[in-house]
Amino acid sequence: MQQDLYETFARALAGLCPLERVREIEAAADPRAAAAHTWNEVDALGYGDALSPAEHGGAGLSLADAEGLLRAAGAMALPFPFADTLLARALLRAVGQAVPDGPIALGVARPDGAAWRCAPIAGVALAQAVAVELDGCLLLWPTPDMVQPGLFRPGASGAPVWHGMPAHAGRAAVPAGAVQAWRNAADAAGMAGAMQAVLDRCVAYARERRQFGQALGRFQAIQQDISVLAEQVAAVATAARLACASGALFPDPALAACARLRACEAVPVVCALAHAVHGAIGITEELPLGLYTARLHEWRAVGTREDDCAELLGRRVLADDGRTLLDAVRGLVSAAQV
Repeated sequence: MQQDLYETFARALAGLCPLERVREIEAAADPRAAAAHTWNEVDALGYGDALSPAEHGGAGLSLADAEGLLRAAGAMALPFPFADTLLARALLRAVGQAVPDGPIALGVARPDGAAWRCAPIAGVALAQAVAVELDGCLLLWPTPDMVQPGLFRPGASGAPVWHGMPAHAGRAAVPAGAVQAWRNAADAAGMAGAMQAVLDRCVAYARERRQFGQALGRFQAIQQDISVLAEQVAAVATAARLACASGALFPDPALAACARLRACEAVPVVCALAHAVHGAIGITEELPLGLYTARLHEWRAVGTREDDCAELLGRRVLADDGRTLLDAVRGLVSAAQV
């Protein structure tokens, strides 16, 4: 099912939200308004309700089933917070709450004097609402009063700020750490899709581009770069699939942290090799490579810190007194494959 959903969703996105449209949305003076029509077309496909309970109008899929959708969104550089929307809709609809038609971003709210803010969120400037985690609940807040632009996609991402605590339009209880674990797994799946798209473009470019009378891919240095790139992509894809293997809505926190950590470690390697293969043209708008590498760097920057992922894994291993690191890894993988 995962691969079928991936292929179906990716084909649909290629027609509804091609990369040229992604550029237009993120460069618009009012990105939210510019994105509204495209989001409505994408949302009409029904995939945004994939995780919502069937009795509330959704498909009732598990995270394992929806992994293909998350990869497809990453592979097609979808500018919206699609993964956030999947979870927010599922949690709110499960308790009978109404949800907005537009995309929903996920964040953790913190007070800042009289104001409230979240850390930078990918795609928040395109969202119609923000589901903030506060005191063990997910509260549906309206669009922020301002968004402090992010570094990698300043038109689409940033840190949302409300000048005071807004009235919430929906509320759902969430287990401690569950949303973070879900985001870690979803981030890894999205990054796996984006990295696969980068690899595909590198292979195609190396076949098409000719240098000194022969295809670029015939040079041993380029072959070596693409081989290492493929190794990184395969490792991230495997980690993401294991993290999303849960038959429930939320993944194992340790597996999710492992997947995000592995994906983040691969980002600088994948991006550097991809731009090395393409040379100077890779940073121009003539090619879409920059859309993907900017997103990969953003994913790494705005989610759970790598040190925090490593600490979670370390605590999990140390909690199993008397077991070796290899035993702990085997246990995690076995649990994911059940």
